[in-house]
Amino acid sequence: MKSWSRSLYWLCVLCLCCCLRIGNAAIAEAPPLLLAERAAAFKKGKGEDPLSKSVPTADLDAAAAAANKTKTAATATDRVSSSVLAPVRAPATTRATENGGVFVEEGANTLATSKQAEGSVAGGVANALATQAAANAADSAVATSAGIAASTVKNILATNANGVSSGVGSALTMNGVRVDGMGLASLATTGGDGAAEDKEPALYFEVTYNAAMQPMIDAKIGGQWLKLVFDVSSGNTIVFVKEDDACVPEGYEPCYSYEASEKAKTLKICQENNAMACSGQGQTYPCEKPFLGSLKDARNHIDALIIDGLQFDQHNVEGLDAMTLRLLGDREPKDIDWDSMAVRLLVDPMTIQNKPEQVPLKLFEGTSGILGASGTSLSCRSETLWTAFLDKENITSFSLDLAPPLEAIIQGPGDKSRIVVNELERQSLPPKVEEAIVWSQPKQTGDIVNDGMHEFLLYKLEVCGTDLLYNVSSNWLVVIDTSGPCLTLPPFLFDRVIAHAPIDCPFKPGEKAAGRLCRPRRSAPGSKLPSLFFRLEDLGMPEPAKLFIPLERLIFTETDGSELLCLSRDDSDEESAPANMMYSHIAFGSLVISSLYTVVDLENHTIGLASKGNLEREASDDACAAARTCIGSQTYYPPLNLCEDPVCSVYMLMTLDEVSKTCRWASVVPYGFGFLLFLLA
Repeated sequence: MKSWSRSLYWLCVLCLCCCLRIGNAAIAEAPPLLLAERAAAFKKGKGEDPLSKSVPTADLDAAAAAANKTKTAATATDRVSSSVLAPVRAPATTRATENGGVFVEEGANTLATSKQAEGSVAGGVANALATQAAANAADSAVATSAGIAASTVKNILATNANGVSSGVGSALTMNGVRVDGMGLASLATTGGDGAAEDKEPALYFEVTYNAAMQPMIDAKIGGQWLKLVFDVSSGNTIVFVKEDDACVPEGYEPCYSYEASEKAKTLKICQENNAMACSGQGQTYPCEKPFLGSLKDARNHIDALIIDGLQFDQHNVEGLDAMTLRLLGDREPKDIDWDSMAVRLLVDPMTIQNKPEQVPLKLFEGTSGILGASGTSLSCRSETLWTAFLDKENITSFSLDLAPPLEAIIQGPGDKSRIVVNELERQSLPPKVEEAIVWSQPKQTGDIVNDGMHEFLLYKLEVCGTDLLYNVSSNWLVVIDTSGPCLTLPPFLFDRVIAHAPIDCPFKPGEKAAGRLCRPRRSAPGSKLPSLFFRLEDLGMPEPAKLFIPLERLIFTETDGSELLCLSRDDSDEESAPANMMYSHIAFGSLVISSLYTVVDLENHTIGLASKGNLEREASDDACAAARTCIGSQTYYPPLNLCEDPVCSVYMLMTLDEVSKTCRWASVVPYGFGFLLFLLA
C-alpha cells in the first residue's frame, strides 16, 4: 500500500512538471502583443492572468518589453495606407450586440473587446512589418469572434497593447489615432505621445484669400491660370469673362479671356444656350454638337447665388473648355488634365439684388471665378470639375485646413492654408490627435439638396451658458459654405446670440440685417467675446465631446482699423421658413472653418471637426449679459434673456397689471358684481 502511494506521488510530480513545461513553451510561442495585454492586465491587479495562472510575473514583464520594442519599430517605419485603415463595415441595420467579446455597433464603426482589461479598445499594429505571430493572433482573436475573414483582419489595426481607451464608443483607435466612422484612404500615424511623426506630406491644393476673406485655389481653364473661389456649397465651375468686364475691379488679372480660349480652340459654346437655360438643380444639360461659333453667338441666362442673406445675380452662358488642377506635395507638382469640362461663363459682373447702402464685404472682388465643390446634384450639368477630380483620383475624403486670413484679429495656429486630399494632415491639431477629431452622424441622402451639400447636425448650441436651441429643437442643420467668410445664422438664432453676447448691431433685434454686420462691444481693454459651443451628437452617457468656436476668431479689421464681427443674419427665407432647418440652416463660412480643422468623408457622408486655438486665451463669459430678474407672474425665457408677461387675455375678464406684472380683474368687474348683488337684493 505504501509502495502504491509512493508511486502515485511521483506520478503527480511528473505530471506537474509536464504542465509547467507546456506552460512555459506556450509563453515562448505566444505573440508578443498578446503577452503585453496579459502583462498589463496582470500587473494592474485587475484579476488573474486571463490565459494562465502559472505564468511568472518576470516572464510577463519580459514579454511586455519585447512587445513594446516590436511595436515601436513597426510604428516608426510603417506608412498607413488605405488597405490598412479601411474599417470593417457591417450592415447599417446592425444593432450593438456582443459576439464573442467583439461589439459591432450600429453603422459598424466600432470594433472593441469587452473580455479584456476592463473594456479596453482593441487597436494596435497588424501589418506587414509586424511579426507573423502577431498577424496570426489578430486573425484568430478578431476574425473568429466577429466572423471576419483573416485576410481582411490583417488590414485592420487590431491590437493596442497600451489599452488607452475604455468602454464601447464609436471610435476605433488606430496606431495612436482615433478614427470614428472614417473612410479615409490614408492616415499619417503618431507616436505613443500623440505627436505627429515625420510622414510623407499629403497631396494638397494651396489656398490663398482675397480681400473679402474668400478662399481661392489655382486652376487652369482654356490654358489660363486663374484664381477661383473654392465654394463647397455650389456645383458649377464659373469664370468671369475679361472681355465683358466681369472681373472686379475692372482690369483685374488674372481674368478669363474667351478670345484666348477660342484662339487655342479649347472653348466650345453649347448650342442649347439659345433654346433653354441651365438653371435649377438635378437637371441634365446636354451641351452636344454642333456647338456655336463663338460666345457672342449665345444668349445669356439669369441665375443667382445667395450668400450671407444677399442674392448675387448672374448672367451666364454654358460651355466646355480644357481644364487643369495642380496637386502639390513632397514630389513634383501633379497636374490633372481634362480636354473638355463643363464651364459657366459670366458675361456681366455679379450684382446684389436690393443692395443696401453699405456692404462691408466686397465678395468676389479680386477673383477670377468660382470652383463649385459640392455634389453634381447642385449643378445642372452632369459632371463638374470637382467631381471629375474626385472620381479620377479616387478621392474618398478631403480636409479643409485653413489658416486665418490676414484680416482676422487672431492668427494661427499654422500659417499655411490647404485643401488636403485623402490624408488627415495634423499641422494645426493638438498633440493628442486621437482626442481631437469628433465625427458627425451620417447625413441624410436621397434628395437633390442633401446629396450635394456637405452638411451635418449640431446639438446643444450654446453661448454664455444658454442653450440657443431651447424650446425649438435638439439639433440644427449646418452647411459648410465657403462662398463667404461669415457664420450665418437663421434669424431666430442670430437674435438669441446678440441677446447674450456683448455685440452692437446697426439694426434693431428682429429687424432684417440686409448684409450689415455687427461690432464687438469692448467693455474694457483686452475684454473678449464669449465662445460658441456645440456637440455632434445628442447628450448621453458618456457625455459627447464639446467643440468650440471663439467669437473672437470671427472678428476682422476694416481698412480703417475698426473691428467687425463676421456673424450674419440670414434674412433670405424668414417669411417662408422661419424655423425650418432645411431652408434656414446654419452656414459655416471660411472664417469659421479657419477656426476648425474640417474633414469631409465622402464615403460615409460624415464631417470630422476639431477646434483650433486656445479657449482660455481667446474667449470669456465675463461680458455676457446678466440674466433678467422677473417680477410678479412673469416667466424668464433664457434664449432671448427676457421676461415674458403672463397672457392674461386667456382668462375671462382678466387684464395685465403693468406695474406688478400680474393678472387682475378688469375695471368693470367690481361694478358688475355690485350690480348683480343689487339685483339679487
